[in-house]
Amino acid sequence: MTATVPKRTLITMMNALSSGVVPRRGLEYIAVGRKKETETFVNDLDDTDQGGGAFRFISGRFGNGKSFMTQMVRNYAMDRGFVVMDADLAINRRLTGSKKEGLNTYMELVKNMAYKARPDGGAMEPILQGWIQNVIDRLSDSTGKDPSEVTKEEIEKEMRGMMSELSSFQNYQDFMRVIICYMHDHLDQKDDITALRWLKGELDMKKESRKELGTNIVLNDSNWYDVIKIWSGIVRRLGFKGLIVFIDEGVILYKLQNKVSRSNNYERLLTMFNDIMQGKTQYLSIYVCGTPEFIEDPNRGLYSYEALRSRLVAGRYENGFDNYLGPIINLKPLTNEEIFVLLRTIKDLHEQRYEYESGITDDMLEKYLRTVMSNVVSSSMITPREITRDLISLLDTLHQNRDLEFLDLVEGRTVYADANPDDEIIEDLEV
Repeated sequence: MTATVPKRTLITMMNALSSGVVPRRGLEYIAVGRKKETETFVNDLDDTDQGGGAFRFISGRFGNGKSFMTQMVRNYAMDRGFVVMDADLAINRRLTGSKKEGLNTYMELVKNMAYKARPDGGAMEPILQGWIQNVIDRLSDSTGKDPSEVTKEEIEKEMRGMMSELSSFQNYQDFMRVIICYMHDHLDQKDDITALRWLKGELDMKKESRKELGTNIVLNDSNWYDVIKIWSGIVRRLGFKGLIVFIDEGVILYKLQNKVSRSNNYERLLTMFNDIMQGKTQYLSIYVCGTPEFIEDPNRGLYSYEALRSRLVAGRYENGFDNYLGPIINLKPLTNEEIFVLLRTIKDLHEQRYEYESGITDDMLEKYLRTVMSNVVSSSMITPREITRDLISLLDTLHQNRDLEFLDLVEGRTVYADANPDDEIIEDLEV
């Protein structure tokens, strides 16, 4: 029997799953399989906590569980004390471009910055404000002053001292200058804080940055990744274990028609990969999700960029065996046994959601699974996302029409496979 799920989490989960998207919460209640992959991610978090990091590509066709897997890791990382960022790439969000596409990705990552107490994003300001308040409290305790008597100069000195080890990072001095400006405006309770817009990537005028913040630098496509590296050092020194970044829908880069644009984005990926794997970063891990074509296509995929291909291609001794320790983690379809466990869990959760007994037995679910599999050319064509979504739709129908029979509906069911990866429409998330 599936464990009892908190009502709010249960409703959010079922709404998301019925729409074919991955819920932000409650994934632990429906997770099946993926043991070896999960062990890899757990080890990555341990390495990140020790000052290292990981860069991995998560490969799988649409609906096979890439977003589900990364959402699981995201939630686990927050529970372990990490700060996380995530963004889906899109036509206007890439790693670099001529129209601020890279900056748009940074803005999305920062908007979705989260930690355990703020799991739904928007965590940047609470992190900064908590930093300032902790410094005030510490200075108050050490000097015997009332917190209101602690001066901004004392606060600035303490904040700079806390982050002095990051001084070798590119753009660090400008970043800290902006942080100090934020501290002043926050304590003055200003409504429109220019420094905050700078940190979010929303300030695009150097003239305004120079006048308000004393720096000629604004965030753009060429420097946003440098700031991500600074953020990883900042959050570590504020008591978090590190920063984990998730970038989904890598297939967007694969679909870029312009070869130069693709190469520029692959070059940025190479830079990020090399930085982490060569130990040029600390307390930072990055995961990029995409389809097998995005990675392996020799004409348009990552393998078309020789510097990446040489780093990612399987070693000559793998001989087709699974390798969960390499830079690419290939997510294979769930087995029929694992899908059955998932279906039984979904049925139990539906009963919890609407507080009823469906009367659906394991034999009925097995019949449902056999029917699904017999209606497709290959079992690999059916995905956990669509089979879960269809079962919820079926359960909804039965719950609202008590005179209907489960097996009668199942036997008249038609199965539609997910969109082909070559189609122009890309579904955002998958189970």
